[in-house]
Amino acid sequence: MFNKHIKDFNESIIGLREFVDFIDPYLNDKAKEHDKHISPLIVFGLIKNFISKKNDWQDNEKEELEKLKAEANAEILEVYKREIDFEVKIEDQVDEKSKVVKIVYKPIDNIELRDHIDNANKVRNHINLLYKNSLISLLSSVEWFFSQILHYYYDKHPESAGIQKKTMTLSDLKGFGTIEDAEKYLIDVKIEEILRGNFESWISVLKSELSLGLGYIEPIKEELIEIYQRRNLFVHNGGVVNSIYLSKVKEQYRKDIKANQQLAVEKEYLEDAICKLQRAFILIASELWKNLDKTDKTRGDVLTDIVYENLLKNRWDICEGLTFFIINDSQLDITDKVVSQLNYWLCKKRTNQYESIKKELEKADYSDKKEIFQLALFSLKDDKESFFRMLPSALDSRQLNIERLEEFPIFKEMRESEEYQKFKEESKYFKEPNQEIERTYSTEEQDGNI
Repeated sequence: MFNKHIKDFNESIIGLREFVDFIDPYLNDKAKEHDKHISPLIVFGLIKNFISKKNDWQDNEKEELEKLKAEANAEILEVYKREIDFEVKIEDQVDEKSKVVKIVYKPIDNIELRDHIDNANKVRNHINLLYKNSLISLLSSVEWFFSQILHYYYDKHPESAGIQKKTMTLSDLKGFGTIEDAEKYLIDVKIEEILRGNFESWISVLKSELSLGLGYIEPIKEELIEIYQRRNLFVHNGGVVNSIYLSKVKEQYRKDIKANQQLAVEKEYLEDAICKLQRAFILIASELWKNLDKTDKTRGDVLTDIVYENLLKNRWDICEGLTFFIINDSQLDITDKVVSQLNYWLCKKRTNQYESIKKELEKADYSDKKEIFQLALFSLKDDKESFFRMLPSALDSRQLNIERLEEFPIFKEMRESEEYQKFKEESKYFKEPNQEIERTYSTEEQDGNI
């Protein structure tokens, strides 16, 4: 049902992340290259300025600063191959709202230095643009995905769109070939109206017209509202905070942000926004899918694949949300549910919530399940003895192969243990003559990703 929609949305998110990951290192390397010409001069000038003005020295305080000054000067010599007497003047600028410390530097005429300062500012602007435009692109992908979900639902259930009460003029009707065309037009208008609304109105529509519970949205609802409002600032107000942003975003999510302030997007903020929106809207589509076709087990396959992609990238928040959904979807395949339960526990463990699942792990009995699942449970419980006792059997039965043993995130603690290094050195599975066995294993069908 929604398998293609979810896969396409997930691919767009992957593409956005890959784009940022491709461009970001290049720009940051450029910034570092220019900074290495500027930073030692700033440090040297600030220390020099401070020493010249301070009189009440504590024990060894001046000596320590002189040492730092000498280190900065050594960096200058390394970069410029000569000494540069860099002067720094600090000016306090006070306006009605804040006090700003401005650094005014007076270098010896040095065209190369001025170029580095100019280029450093340009690169930082490019980095800011990368993150800002990526946030805008992210929200565009989300809106496209949301519109696809709405189109699918209203096309199947036009009565839910409330179009029966809509009226059209005779001239409007003449423009359509069939009643179905007119109905499609009204649905398009309805969806456009929804998309023009804010995130809160989207939630209202999903609950009232599509009958979704959205329990997974509530804990992050206010953060999602802030993300949308910040995007709106960039698109409609040049990123400058206005009264709309301040009224829509709760104070705890806009700490130290004031009216007329210019907002930016940091890399960490962008990644957090991607994770929250990816998780939220995949779950929205999944819940609607579940409501419309409970018995479609394809849902479990699609979500399990997305979970595994994100496990490999340590995106525990996304994985926790999707695995929890699978666990509680009673119609899905038992294998998907077992894998998801293990991965849900793994997310809790990786986010320092082990105590919250410790009793569950202790009670869990996987003795009737396949060896690969038992190994995963042993690894979660840090039961090395049981893990390495069963590992050869799982490899011999081809439930597990060396590639997956080395890759599955759930086996991380086992791979980092001394016992694993010993197993690699002494067992037949990692020895050169057995490479053919390993290649054979890698072609076997896997029961599920852990």
